[in-house]
Amino acid sequence: MNKVITKALGLQMNGFYTEALKIYQKALKKEPMHSTLCEYYGSTLLSLGQNKEAKKYLTRALNKNIEKPQVLNNLSTANRALGLFNEALLNAKSALKFKPDYLDAWVNRANIHMDLKQWDEAIAAYKNAINLDKDDKGPYLSLARAYLYNHEYDSALELYKKYYTRFNDVEFLVGELICYRAKNDFAKAVDFSYKLKEKYNNELMWFEWVQTLWMANDKKRVKEESKKAIDKFGEYPALMSIVNLLEED
Repeated sequence: MNKVITKALGLQMNGFYTEALKIYQKALKKEPMHSTLCEYYGSTLLSLGQNKEAKKYLTRALNKNIEKPQVLNNLSTANRALGLFNEALLNAKSALKFKPDYLDAWVNRANIHMDLKQWDEAIAAYKNAINLDKDDKGPYLSLARAYLYNHEYDSALELYKKYYTRFNDVEFLVGELICYRAKNDFAKAVDFSYKLKEKYNNELMWFEWVQTLWMANDKKRVKEESKKAIDKFGEYPALMSIVNLLEED
């Protein structure tokens, strides 16, 4: 059985999920309660988005031994995808109970707190994730987003500004713009958005520019600038959503 698992796992790790599934399925017909088979089969199903079936086998993998952080975290991911947020949270907490330095579980837990609109708990969990890996931009962006949802705009703004220089990623600049808009500082938002539009001159920044004008209630410029954007990039969906609102108004 170990050779079978090794072969299937090799395929799974290299992205050959369908081929791995066939091997796991054949082996499971002989040993349907084999915990390791259930674990890897469940994780493969999870990778393919088959969350309901993944949950079934990941749960089975815990039958004899619940102290499996990775299985618990995968089960949490499956339950979250199924919209079972409270159950997913319990799974993530259990994973962290057995492995307190489990980065993926902290991120997973934080995301579930966000789903449940538990902003303070999400903030704390993202901070724990950052403490475990200070080189991953994801938790920083997620932490700033949690601050935004918790109406801690200055904390979010500080984070976006500080870590743009470190990661050099435009997501931090867009986050900074969102903070100005959230604070209703439209003078600064319009000025900042204009500079981003001029610097990057792409669909995203033109959309943010037109959206900022819309939120600032400058409908005349929305009409003028959206026409320029359409001439440059065509009628792409994000921009047209604002144009349609303007026409309905």
